Amino acid sequence: MEAQAFLQLPPQLLYDSASNHGSSVAGGDCFDDDFLSDAGRDSPSNADSLAEDSDDEAVPGAVSSADMARLRAMSYDRSRNLRCACSCACACDCARDCDEDRSNGQPCDKACERACDDEGEGEGEGESDGDGDGQQRRDQARPRARTRRHRHRHRHLQTTPIQALDMKIDGSRTSTGGSGIDDGADGAYHPLVSILPRGTKPVRLVGEGAANAVFEIKVPPNSRVGAQFQGKLLRVAKAPSLGRAPTSSDYYFRQQEFFIREIQPHLGDHAVNQELVVLHKSGIVDELNAMLRDVNHLRKPKFQASFIGHASWGFLVEDMRPKGDDGSLLIEFKPKWLLQSPSAPKSAIRCRQCALELRNYLKAPSAKAPRPERRPCPIAIANPDCPRQVSSPFRIAPQLAGLQDDKRIQTILDNIINHKALRKLRDCQKSLDDVGPLRPPTNLDFVVAMTLRDCTCFALVPANDEGEIKLRFGDFDYKDPEKKFSHWRGTEQDLIEGGFYTADWVVCGDTHYHPPSMCALEWSGPPRTGDAVILLMEDGPPKTHSRRSSCLSSDIASSLGAGKTVYRHTTDLATLHKGLEPFKRETGGASSTSIYHNPLRCDPLART
Repeated sequence: MEAQAFLQLPPQLLYDSASNHGSSVAGGDCFDDDFLSDAGRDSPSNADSLAEDSDDEAVPGAVSSADMARLRAMSYDRSRNLRCACSCACACDCARDCDEDRSNGQPCDKACERACDDEGEGEGEGESDGDGDGQQRRDQARPRARTRRHRHRHRHLQTTPIQALDMKIDGSRTSTGGSGIDDGADGAYHPLVSILPRGTKPVRLVGEGAANAVFEIKVPPNSRVGAQFQGKLLRVAKAPSLGRAPTSSDYYFRQQEFFIREIQPHLGDHAVNQELVVLHKSGIVDELNAMLRDVNHLRKPKFQASFIGHASWGFLVEDMRPKGDDGSLLIEFKPKWLLQSPSAPKSAIRCRQCALELRNYLKAPSAKAPRPERRPCPIAIANPDCPRQVSSPFRIAPQLAGLQDDKRIQTILDNIINHKALRKLRDCQKSLDDVGPLRPPTNLDFVVAMTLRDCTCFALVPANDEGEIKLRFGDFDYKDPEKKFSHWRGTEQDLIEGGFYTADWVVCGDTHYHPPSMCALEWSGPPRTGDAVILLMEDGPPKTHSRRSSCLSSDIASSLGAGKTVYRHTTDLATLHKGLEPFKRETGGASSTSIYHNPLRCDPLART
């Protein structure tokens, strides 16, 4: 089944919306009769017409009935996620049906356990029985298990009276004057969709990546919807250049559907909250691009040519930054692959992320680039058995390295890396992908797993030691497997075929260096035996592909010794020599006092 199929709207919701609610927002029941009025934008119950031509954006004004149906379905899914209060220990999708179980007088955790047991039986069909086709059957079992869960979910949607659902939403609108506000499970009112008031201004650029930028915004002081935007940031998609086609509403809707239906059920409250917001007629996009021009000299060079794409939609995301000068502290890092890649070599002595960091540094060394050992090893996170040599919590916050003697800071960082949310994230990664990126994905699970392997962790630490750390994950962009899979597979192949998973030593000229990766796997297990694996770095421009060499020149062969597995790479050798100086191997039989000396590593000069 195509991965995109899992994001499609259930047909009964689409047909219901199209038949009962008109073909545009202005004609539907999402907004009241003042929807066409500019004066209504600042009212909780009104907004500018999305059907009018935009003054500043070349986008279609009308919101189709299909988009309205998608908004309603997302609102319904969100309310179900909020109502679900079960304590299921597994990381499956069964939690979405907990309210149905409770209505039948059945404990939701038991139903969840049975569903998971059924899934386990299906996956067990893929176990090898010695005839060599176990992997094939396992691949066939995974889609069936996934499809079973989605059938159960869609069956529940079909048995829910859609008319009653719409009456519930309409009733909540009526109670607020027709503002399109949904009564959530927490008893608070939530807008079906927020609408950015005209006159909203950007305050500062909070952060940006290749595809998105995040801004702090300020609504007009006299706006009656200001409370809807408190504690939220505006996240918008970039365009390759100004004047390009606008970012379609489908892009934003698909991202939000993916977040609500695939991310929140796994992470719950540990996901940074995200909601759609209407930007149409607000004039904000031009304001954002003007700000980007003003701060262009302060942006990273690779982002300086990028701007915000014109669109009628954006995202409001939870602001995790400290509030004013309250003394709280925000720690931000990427957990990455919290478990070894399922497709890594069995002889790997480095986790997937540490292998990637090692490759990137060796191929493109720079005095400004942090060495891999200064970055967190994901295997060391939420791992009480992590070797002490790689367990420093300061690796997730290198900017605090100067405070390593501060016991309070060390305790804070220890609490972060051992937080229950990180253990949950690791469990989700494990349950969603047990194959790795070398084989094409057969369902959406793999895409969700790759998204969770690239999210950002935000840990807000209160000034008061008695306060609880607020830990959330963000940056959950849906990644189209048709566009991304070749990159994922190519990266994995390069790490395997280039020797970065398995390398014992880095050799530059006649000097041996300890690899600067400091991975938990390097410092675990018994001493390595057999042929040493060498990364031979030679001067020259970096090449895309490495060469595994058995035939070396006589000079190189004599310096490395016989019986070595050698991978040859080109790089800026002079810069690499300087960067690796602290990792230089002691020679002449002297015992090494370097913290990087690893007694488990193969002897590079041993004869085999």
